[in-house]
Amino acid sequence: MSSRHTSRRDFIKTAALALPLAVAGCASLPAKPTPAKKNTSDFISVRKGRFELHGHPYCYIGASIWCGCYLSDAKLSGGRKRMVRELDRLQSIGVTNIRLLAGSETSPLAGAISRGITRSPRDWDEDLLSGLDFCLAEMARRNMRAILFVSNYWQWSGGFAQYIRWATGETIPDPDRPVMAKGNWGSFIKFSARFYVTPAANQLYLDYIAQLIRRRNTVNGRLYRDDPAIMTWELANEPRPGADAAVSGVPEFCRWVDGTARFIHAQDPNHLVCTGSEGIHGCLDKPDVFLKAHETPAIDYVTVHMWLKNWNWLKDPQPGENFEKAAARARDHVEQHTVLATDTLHKPLVLEEFGLPRDHEQYGPETPTTARDDYFRRMFDQVAESCQAGRALQGANFWAWGGEGRTGGDMSSAGALMGDPFCEPQGLNSVFDTDQSTLAVIAQANKKLAALAK
Repeated sequence: MSSRHTSRRDFIKTAALALPLAVAGCASLPAKPTPAKKNTSDFISVRKGRFELHGHPYCYIGASIWCGCYLSDAKLSGGRKRMVRELDRLQSIGVTNIRLLAGSETSPLAGAISRGITRSPRDWDEDLLSGLDFCLAEMARRNMRAILFVSNYWQWSGGFAQYIRWATGETIPDPDRPVMAKGNWGSFIKFSARFYVTPAANQLYLDYIAQLIRRRNTVNGRLYRDDPAIMTWELANEPRPGADAAVSGVPEFCRWVDGTARFIHAQDPNHLVCTGSEGIHGCLDKPDVFLKAHETPAIDYVTVHMWLKNWNWLKDPQPGENFEKAAARARDHVEQHTVLATDTLHKPLVLEEFGLPRDHEQYGPETPTTARDDYFRRMFDQVAESCQAGRALQGANFWAWGGEGRTGGDMSSAGALMGDPFCEPQGLNSVFDTDQSTLAVIAQANKKLAALAK
């Protein structure tokens, strides 16, 4: 059923009744009463395919800080003070929206973080959850909004593969350990995609989401389901049906998206739900799969990720002919999603993850960001053009804010946490607090969007 013909209000009324059908064959879901909707004017909403807040358009250039709950662990010396400074810096350049990791799983894989919020099945790290509480409370004080992704398709934060391991006892193919000098990515991707058809793994994941929605913030006392500082529950970071169109589980993936989103809406009608998908690239490079996965009214808006370097669209970040071709290709890619979101899905679109290494892929904060600044400016202008024209692309979250973080430490040091997961070179895509030219580009883009929202 298309969201074009079903209002979100009508959908929420029927979501709980539709749950058993939506998740048939995936997992058994506990029956929970739908909580009363409160302070609705304070929550981000979707109306006529656009974001709204207090009856006005909500368009934004935001950031990603995957490590916010880790940095805000009260037991990490200096972490919370640094988090406050980072939020103040972001606020000073107009950032009102931050994408945060809100679910991670302890994993034995070489590229995974050593400490997950979920330590073992239904055993949750209260210190990290309190760190998330702190992030949300501080964001609320600054009138910021959070997008919370609650698991990961990839290995670096544990993710789907770890839930399968807990449910089945199987060994995960480790993508960061070479196999015949070619890596193990194909096997890992297939393993991770089994999550959608492994009921016991799904139940562990749903149990985590349910307790998070019902959680009471230890800093300000708000229930998460009643907290306007949360904009979105995101099903995962970059969920996808698999890697091979010939053997993919597209129907299973689409059922999982619909059923999980309905489950969240039944628990919490106040907040938006999105998939966290890369877009067409994460849907077997097939637009029809992207549309099918996002047509359910349980998904309030759609996402696209854009990685010039990771997708081999640009080998060496520097100004020049190759950069011009890659940047134009990026614009076309985002435009393709804007057309589909505007004309077919009738839902807002967010460029919620994109980045570029520093010039010549250097990592230190003293190195130039000429190509990155130009790339950011072009992507931000594309958002502003869409907002001005009343089209679907409404926001962007760059990856990622590194702030004060610097290399030379581990997770036990507040100064070592940056925008890059520990499986990647530290400084690869981080925007540092000393990147004055990049900060100016972000500030100018937010100033332009603020003027459009009046």
